Amino acid sequence: MYGMETSVTKRLQAADGLGLVLDSEWRLEWRESDWLGPVRIAIGGEPAIPRAGAARRGNDDLGEYHALEVVGDASVRASVRAYTDMSLLVFRLEAAADLRGFGTREFAKPSAAWPALAPAQRCAGGAPEGTRTYGHQYSEFALPVSGSAAATGFLFAPHRPAVVEPLLFIAPDGRTLMLAALDSFHEQVIAVPADLEHEADGLRCGWHGDLEEIPAGFASELAVWAAPSPRAAIDAWGALLRRRHATRRRGRYADDGVAKLSYWTDNGAVYYYRTAPGCDYTATLERAVADLARQGIPVRGVQIDSWFYPHQNLREVGPEGAPLVPPSGMMKWEPRQDLFPQGFGELRRRVGGLPLTFHSRHFSKSSPYFEDHHAWIDGEYAHPSDDRLFRHLMEQAAEWGAITYEQDWMVESFLGVRGLRAAPGRARAWQEALDRYAGACGLTLQWCMSTPADFAQSVTLENLTSIRTSGDYRYLFDNGLNWVWFLHTNALARALDLVPYKDVFLSHGKTENSDGEPYAEVESMLAALSSGPVGIGDEIGRTDRELVMRTCREDGVLIKPDAPIAALDRCFAGNAFLEPMPLVGETYSRHPAGRWMYVALFNACRAKQPLECRVSLADLGEAAPRGDVIAFDWRKRRWERWSAREEWRETLAWQDWAYRVLCPVLDGDITVIGDVGKYATAGDRRIAAIRNVDGGVAFDTLGVPGTTVEIWGWSARSPRAVDAWVPGSQRRLGANAFSWQDSLWKACVEMGQASIVGVTVRL
Repeated sequence: MYGMETSVTKRLQAADGLGLVLDSEWRLEWRESDWLGPVRIAIGGEPAIPRAGAARRGNDDLGEYHALEVVGDASVRASVRAYTDMSLLVFRLEAAADLRGFGTREFAKPSAAWPALAPAQRCAGGAPEGTRTYGHQYSEFALPVSGSAAATGFLFAPHRPAVVEPLLFIAPDGRTLMLAALDSFHEQVIAVPADLEHEADGLRCGWHGDLEEIPAGFASELAVWAAPSPRAAIDAWGALLRRRHATRRRGRYADDGVAKLSYWTDNGAVYYYRTAPGCDYTATLERAVADLARQGIPVRGVQIDSWFYPHQNLREVGPEGAPLVPPSGMMKWEPRQDLFPQGFGELRRRVGGLPLTFHSRHFSKSSPYFEDHHAWIDGEYAHPSDDRLFRHLMEQAAEWGAITYEQDWMVESFLGVRGLRAAPGRARAWQEALDRYAGACGLTLQWCMSTPADFAQSVTLENLTSIRTSGDYRYLFDNGLNWVWFLHTNALARALDLVPYKDVFLSHGKTENSDGEPYAEVESMLAALSSGPVGIGDEIGRTDRELVMRTCREDGVLIKPDAPIAALDRCFAGNAFLEPMPLVGETYSRHPAGRWMYVALFNACRAKQPLECRVSLADLGEAAPRGDVIAFDWRKRRWERWSAREEWRETLAWQDWAYRVLCPVLDGDITVIGDVGKYATAGDRRIAAIRNVDGGVAFDTLGVPGTTVEIWGWSARSPRAVDAWVPGSQRRLGANAFSWQDSLWKACVEMGQASIVGVTVRL
């Protein structure tokens, strides 16, 4: 607690040894004496040594704390709180008066920084040797970046600012200090050195430099968390934000866009700015949907991308496609007359009435909308300064037969228009207006090219059902880089209870009109394990039905895990694309009998060399099994019995992968593996409520009436009977419907006229 004094030193103490030492140089300690270097404050100038003011005690929604006021500039109040029952410090800034012209005019150069840190100047006995940094750049799709203990060496997207949030300091033993905003997400930044030459600049956490108009009373809070691992820190932060804002998510089956298989025309799809030979766009999409139906591929929605509306720089659409599309602004969010002269009514009729997802982007300053609507103008871009236009767009989308409004280029909207970020609350108001009007019109939202601030601000939204978490499919990079990006940013989304979208993928190989996808299996597996939308963008007649059907049922309902696949803690100590280290992701399906784990292992390294991989089940952290599991090799259809101390070893070629389903061994030495024709074998839209019963195991099989579902399981001895029942009747499966060999049992469940059939396997 505050008040542990000597004649020289005071300490503001939180739980688990986390504290702020108030000496001649303030510093942050956590078991070691100095993790982040000198702790200073900067209000409108260079960092200075803080001066302690009044101390007090209090309680808030986080618990009991000890607080200390910091004496500084009269225009801005600063304080810090330490929580007695949490390993948490909270640094607070508050405007004491209306501030005008306060900004630095540089986004990554805060006008008020508390704390300002210099990790390169740690004292002796500071953070553990080998500490690394990790975080997400303030860029599209929240690019994950890794650096040194001095917060340098990040490989940034060069066109975006040197801002990383949240920012994690990770010790070799996994212990993690994390800096993250608790509120005012679009107004706060954690600015880091842009390169090694600027290492001495250190970190500045505070109000970004483009805030020009700050009203009295505006405040922001930044947390410093201490946690046993990177994922634990991120999860604790996300849980706090959701609890504070009483966040309500609509779930991973909220609408047909996230619940069922869909067809996409965005960047990476075959028909992005391209039509089939001899067809216009309406005929192209009609043919694509009809061909999928002919093959029995149950697409239940179509996405219409940015090619449908006019941009400031218009691009041609035709059989040859278009060159890469620059970030020019949108003129009007209406169908191009050269593409849809009869509007979207005719398109929807010809695709069989399927619901549609419509893409949108940032605005051009030349848009005719701004003859009637107020806007902030900045260079070639503009952004509405009231919400009337957003209401019009949502009402229009509903008239077109939309289910989802996809807001793309979010980073460009915010960083491209200074007026949107010149005063607190403007970005939040924009996003909450989209959310409010989407709900009023019966629509949902998808965010695309979002910054970390957009991820965090989502805790106040109700109608956001998916968010992109990696770069555009097959655009500029190897597949492996996007896999690394996806699994790491999914950890951020998962903490905030957001449903990620992997982006479109192709299920087929090279054709005359397409480069195809040599890693289609991996792309489809990641899409299925995302817990979000699954969208294919194949050439007409080329879809690999068997591969696509691994993601869904015959009615198009996706078979998903309970949460997005995300990188393990061990992956946060480096970057599996830049360094020769395995990329490992996990997710799960939870049942009454326990947790079924899905663990995927990748060689994504740019070195393009074979990689020796070793993964301990203990690496799964809190999700690690407590007892024996059957490790089912999904690709090879083989099983092994592993103890909780098992180590998994694989040698993987470049961009090769391995995949295990870990099934808990239940009482009686029996378990269910699930539908091995699907990636999420025990996903709850196929297998529900797996439970131990006297003498065996029971579960519910979900499917489409008139189909047969084959369920696999394991048992040490041959089961003696299998019972199946549907509402109002009961029957025993015949001898031909059940088999047991080499400890694997298989039950063919006939759905009949039911969509759910109960099954009991008795030993």
